[in-house]
Amino acid sequence: MSLAPDNFEPITDSELRELWRQYRDPDVRRLILEVHRARGVVDAAHADALRALYASWDKQPGDVKASLQAVIDRLLGEKVRLGAIGGKPLKG
Repeated sequence: MSLAPDNFEPITDSELRELWRQYRDPDVRRLILEVHRARGVVDAAHADALRALYASWDKQPGDVKASLQAVIDRLLGEKVRLGAIGGKPLKG
């Protein structure tokens, strides 16, 4: 089976930790950190989106707006950090 961006078995957190221990190459470690960071951003954005959903169920429009804005800000921050829409990627 060839690897494709939407067709591969995901790497587990324990496998990531093992790769970190096994490889000292700075580029490999940067990639591992990027995967770890991306997972954290997705988890946090998901939590914000759930807060928005729950606020909509409770008919709390201010909380819905605040939670959705948190999702947007979190994802926009990552896009800027990665240089996808302006900004500058961090240099080591």
